[in-house]
Amino acid sequence: MNHGIFVTGTDTGVGKTHVTALLLRELRRHRVTAAAFKPISCGDGGRNDARIYHELMEREVPLDAINPVYLKHPLAPSVAAKLECRRINLRVIFSSYQSLITNYQVVLVEGAGGLMVPIRDDYYVADLVKTLKVPLLVVARLGLGTINHSLLTVQQARSHGLKVLGIVLNDTVGGKRGLAARTNIEVVPTLCRVRLLGVVPHGAAGAQAAARRICEQLASESGTGVPPVRACL
Repeated sequence: MNHGIFVTGTDTGVGKTHVTALLLRELRRHRVTAAAFKPISCGDGGRNDARIYHELMEREVPLDAINPVYLKHPLAPSVAAKLECRRINLRVIFSSYQSLITNYQVVLVEGAGGLMVPIRDDYYVADLVKTLKVPLLVVARLGLGTINHSLLTVQQARSHGLKVLGIVLNDTVGGKRGLAARTNIEVVPTLCRVRLLGVVPHGAAGAQAAARRICEQLASESGTGVPPVRACL
């Protein structure tokens, strides 16, 4: 049975694309048939994320299959759609996802912003996760402010009845880690009552090892479809 994992963020710019790309590369490196799906992208260069996935997937499917909805304005999808006199077609998103999940063991779905970003006036990213019936992986910044954002995200997920697989803390600044960054590694998962799936370092050094650890954590969780990476070698 094939499975999807929805990658959301505690905020915009926390590194969802970076983490998703690392996981996609690692899974495929271990010969797992994996795909990434970016249902909605917004803004100039908004399709760059989808193009990264397109290349990592060796262009096995058209770009439109990875990113079926593209809006020109760098705004929340519902706001951008109104400015462009469009209504986001949810059926296109659902059918695109179904096509991928039929052909790939694991589909990593990258959301737009956080869970409460509106896709339509009465439909939010959290509603999309629930419609797709996939568990949630939360990406958060490593530094100051992450406790509040992480707790809000996890609580909102639970209020929607979503399964939270765990949190990935992403170092978006690099350099010597401050006190907040060092303590958040233990405090955030404890307060949120979720697993810490991994800590992604800033830059390329150590990124592959971090991705492998995250994949190993996901493999131990039922319903993710991620096989033990050691078994894929």
